[in-house]
Amino acid sequence: MLKKVFVGIAGLIFLIFILNNVNKANDMSEKINQEAGAVEIKGNITNEEDVYAVYDLLERNLQAANDEDVETYLQTLIPEAREATKKEMTTFFETYDVKHTLLSFEVRKEDGERILVKTQQRTVNEGTEEFRNHITEANHTFVKIDGEWFIEETAMSNTQFF
Repeated sequence: MLKKVFVGIAGLIFLIFILNNVNKANDMSEKINQEAGAVEIKGNITNEEDVYAVYDLLERNLQAANDEDVETYLQTLIPEAREATKKEMTTFFETYDVKHTLLSFEVRKEDGERILVKTQQRTVNEGTEEFRNHITEANHTFVKIDGEWFIEETAMSNTQFF
């Protein structure tokens, strides 16, 4: 009887060990894919060149935010938005140290001059100031000006804190 109980407990411990390692492997795989930039571009795509251009622009924007590089960040925005955004982002970068990661990218509409994209973005606090980690849905409007794409507007919604 004691032997059966021991075997049962050992089997349960082994099962917990296996499930824990599978979860760790899945988490690590997801993290590697996201950090490697393995975001699938989905949606209603009619002009791949334009879509990849705005995808690259958004990645450059997020990287500039991660690097706290105000000038590069501003260059991704429409010219009319730069002055107002400069003060706002300078203060943000001086106060917070956060890392932004693009999780998903879906083209909602494109017409040659504008592209609407819905993304999910994860923001994680890496500094000492209080900041709530979250995943948010961001709706970006990209506009083409003189043949070059810029971010015209970003509206955040459906923020989930963790």
